[in-house]
Amino acid sequence: MKTVFAAACGIALFATPALADPLASGGSVTYAVPGTTSIYQVFGHDGSPGGGGTATDAVQTTFSAGANTFTFTASGLISCCSNAADTSPDGGGSSMNVGGANGLSSLSGNHNIPLVGVFTTATDPFGGAAPAPLSFDGNNPTGLSPLLNQVFYIGDGKAGYNNAAGALLQFIAPLTATRLYLGTIDASGFNNPTGFYADNHGSFSVTVDLAAVNGAVPELGTWAMMLVGFGAIGTLMRRRRQIKPAHA
Repeated sequence: MKTVFAAACGIALFATPALADPLASGGSVTYAVPGTTSIYQVFGHDGSPGGGGTATDAVQTTFSAGANTFTFTASGLISCCSNAADTSPDGGGSSMNVGGANGLSSLSGNHNIPLVGVFTTATDPFGGAAPAPLSFDGNNPTGLSPLLNQVFYIGDGKAGYNNAAGALLQFIAPLTATRLYLGTIDASGFNNPTGFYADNHGSFSVTVDLAAVNGAVPELGTWAMMLVGFGAIGTLMRRRRQIKPAHA
């Protein structure tokens, strides 16, 4: 497992983060996701158009397109409104209905500022029609197959609200997706255009696991070993054909 930390500060408003090494099938990576992280701050666009100060870039990982299934494990506390950090990845106690931005969908549910994600391709969705919004129930979250650019609830990645013993939920990426973004979702009063990230504190620790895909293409080293093996078998078969049985 490799660990990548997203800085909570010092990120320019319109800076596009460098792409990490692609997450391989069967791989895992852990990120820090500060409370100031807007899920809508992607591809260099402002993720806080509703006001309330600047946000930081959504945390990004890349992967190869295909039949990809993800699981998440998240912990830690963040805050809103300059309060002490007291909100888990499953979100706070009141409902929210936050408008989308930059070609990504809005999201509504019964808990505020939770951990959320979105799958995209390498193409900037800005200016395009956002998909329909999802609605979540943090008390009984389920696995999802979200659309491209459709923001979805992750919470702590487990069934049940703040239930450490809950089963891991599975999230299936669209076949053409090659990027996963992680962040929080906030707004004035938790209902309005996305914004008001700047006064949030704390951080979530999020581990992303990409399930191994059956029939995955072997790596180069594996291909080399297979070719050597095939060559040895071919040589042995040729030698056997050249040896003729002796006549009595």
